Amino acid sequence: MEKKLQHLKMRKLKISDYNQFKKLFFICFKKEISFQFFKWRYFSDKFSFCYGVFDLQKLIANVGMVSTRLANKKKDRIFSRHSSMVDPNYRGKGIFSKLLIEVKKIIKKNFFAIVMWPNKNNHSNFGFKNKNLIKKKLYIYETMPIKISSIKIKSIPISKLNEFKNYVFEGNSFFLKNLNYFNKRYLLYKKNEYILNKFNYKNFNSFFIFRYLKHNKENKYILLDHFGSNKIKKKHFSCLIKEKKKFIFLSKKKINNSYFKIINSLNFKLGTKNKIDLKKIKIFLENKDIFLGDTDNFINLN
Repeated sequence: MEKKLQHLKMRKLKISDYNQFKKLFFICFKKEISFQFFKWRYFSDKFSFCYGVFDLQKLIANVGMVSTRLANKKKDRIFSRHSSMVDPNYRGKGIFSKLLIEVKKIIKKNFFAIVMWPNKNNHSNFGFKNKNLIKKKLYIYETMPIKISSIKIKSIPISKLNEFKNYVFEGNSFFLKNLNYFNKRYLLYKKNEYILNKFNYKNFNSFFIFRYLKHNKENKYILLDHFGSNKIKKKHFSCLIKEKKKFIFLSKKKINNSYFKIINSLNFKLGTKNKIDLKKIKIFLENKDIFLGDTDNFINLN
């Protein structure tokens, strides 16, 4: 049945819109999403938000915008696009394109760039032309079981993160990751699922953040983030591979190594207002790290 569109309205979602958001999310992705996740992801700072299209009282389309900073000298504000969805009965009518135009108007004074993680159902460029886009494919790898190393790396509860705050600013991430970022990302939601791995070598300290999974009686670890010294990060990483039987991580490049098995890929897009900014970010991106913790992959939505 053809849907009439004269009653459509757009607005920012409120906390009280959770039930509508949950219904639409399940229709589009066949996954449950908790109130805790909804609140944490879109209402824990004054810049992040969800913007939706309503047919009378029914939410029929949504885009979520999560605010963060670029780890450049100016610490420019960028937005990451999440929870992009349209009710199947309303697709093919240009609703999502109009929604993105409206959202860009709202954030135009506050954003330097918009990051997108397109999936197989959503290839929208947020209205950016190709000349204003960076497109990259990232690769998800899993390590293969190898001989256990004699080197043991101490696992620490994520709740101890603030005890190591003096090491937070030594990272090499594409996104700005200060103590507030790590607290919000790993302590405000599902902190029982995350652990720290600390590695010390020649008076340097390196820290990886993992999500721990128990799957089919097998321990599995997902590398989500890093902070601390970059001088020993590769050595730390190498030791971790030997330490863990199953270990998932994100790579910016394909790896030719029999110890690693590629299990998936991610599409990364970034749009800017002008080509000058795009050129600067492209150079910056090549020298910086992106982690699985920068996406919603492997985040438990319940």
